[in-house]
Amino acid sequence: MKLFVSTHPFGATSKLPMELIENNSLELSKNEHNRKITSKELADDIKDAEVLIAGTENITEDVFKNAPSLKFISRVGIGLDGIDFELCKKYGVRVAYTPDAPTMAVAELCVSMILDLARKVTYTNNNLKKTSSWNRYMGTLLYGKTVGILGMGRIGKSLVHLLNSFNVKFKVYDIKPDLAFGRLYNVDFVSKQEVLTSSDIISVNIPLKKDTKNYITLKELKLMKKNAILINTARGGIINEEDLYIALKEEYIHSAAVDVFEIEPYIGKLKELDNCILTCHMGASTIDSRTDMEVQALEEVIRYKNSESLKNEVFENE
Repeated sequence: MKLFVSTHPFGATSKLPMELIENNSLELSKNEHNRKITSKELADDIKDAEVLIAGTENITEDVFKNAPSLKFISRVGIGLDGIDFELCKKYGVRVAYTPDAPTMAVAELCVSMILDLARKVTYTNNNLKKTSSWNRYMGTLLYGKTVGILGMGRIGKSLVHLLNSFNVKFKVYDIKPDLAFGRLYNVDFVSKQEVLTSSDIISVNIPLKKDTKNYITLKELKLMKKNAILINTARGGIINEEDLYIALKEEYIHSAAVDVFEIEPYIGKLKELDNCILTCHMGASTIDSRTDMEVQALEEVIRYKNSESLKNEVFENE
């Protein structure tokens, strides 16, 4: 079976993925661009592959047209916004993903960003290196604060679990609230507006869909507390980047940390701001999680090859 791997990097954290490929008679071709592949490059490179291990790139109709043998996509990671399920149905392509592998890594990055902004760690580091100025900036405690979570799926729940020891109050908006989990952690399920208006820290943990594009604009940002911290490790486009720049520049909110962007690599105006931490879509970038994602994506390929039931097949954009 011919396999094309478009995600980059692949096999860099462990030998296990390559061993699985070799031991299961998979004929490998892969992204040779040493970076995130573009949709056009994927369409040009995929050729006669029967299965695709994909990253976050958009899989356009040209990809399907140029890959007449393609019948299965195994997504490394959890986001599905790069996959058009109508096209998958049209071309008879099945889809699976690895939703559990990156969960804790993303949740831990959320926590690290919250603590960083609350205690002004990166800000102090940059100031000390640039000016040698010994300023002990006053931050704020995380302990006892109100943490708002927009979307309490796998990552949102892991975030609640990790933050629980800080004695924070949780206010959560979710379209399908898990009431049993909420009772376990004293989660207060509220409206989106109440999360925005009453939280000291807000973490965005929803998928990017048509109805979540520009989910947070200047209107929503102005509802937030002036001392609020905003975290986005979900997907670019959920928070309007131009509006976030205005809100941070004009100090409508205190600070933000952003790991995901509409266009990556990111080159926009948020880079100008001291009260905004930017990272390179690295939520799942731990050795442990990356290895698990690649192995689990390959395990789904092997199940498909052997005509076995898939563990995490997806039939529409979750």
